Amino acid sequence: MTEENLLDKMAEFKTAIDQVKKYRKLAITMIDFVLIIVTSIILLLTLNIGVNILNLHGFDISSTILGLLPIFDIIILSVGVFTGIIFVNRKMNTVTTLQWKNTLDEGTPGVLKLLQETNWENIFSEIRYAKLGFALYGVLKIVTYWLISAFAFAVIAGFTFVNIFHFSFNIGSLWMVSFVFALVLNAKDLRNRYEQIGRLDSLLLEFRWFEREFRRTDFQA
Repeated sequence: MTEENLLDKMAEFKTAIDQVKKYRKLAITMIDFVLIIVTSIILLLTLNIGVNILNLHGFDISSTILGLLPIFDIIILSVGVFTGIIFVNRKMNTVTTLQWKNTLDEGTPGVLKLLQETNWENIFSEIRYAKLGFALYGVLKIVTYWLISAFAFAVIAGFTFVNIFHFSFNIGSLWMVSFVFALVLNAKDLRNRYEQIGRLDSLLLEFRWFEREFRRTDFQA
């Protein structure tokens, strides 16, 4: 292996590790993401329960407010989802990367120094942890988009079929349509997520190869 190939390979290797660090941060922030979504759902339920309680106790709540209630629900849930996504992205951007670049500029001695500093078991653990967080984030996004689209379709269907055509609609079909819509809306993200997880699997195998390869005497300083 020439020095140029060695440097290129190490640059690719360390760049991948930086990406894994971001995925690990993603896994850690999943708790915060869930809390943000749960908070928005609690606010949504509180609003609906409060309006219903006031209505039952004889307070004069106009039909306009009651009709706009599903729209308020959509807004609250949408704000929660986008706040969670922005929060996660900002947390991932706090991960420091490219700290290895100056060391790598030293050439082969820099490569050997980076390899000696590498905690392989920690890397293997981080990859597995990052994969879990990456997958959970995808599932949570689909579920939240599903909820938003279900509320939106309920408002549209209620206004169109009930108020205009005076037809009722099937709630089960509504949930199914909204789920398909959420899948279509996230199709590209799902594909990218699946490919990323596959690349992480390949990365884990490559790291194991690095562990064996650079333990050989040919690469000792």
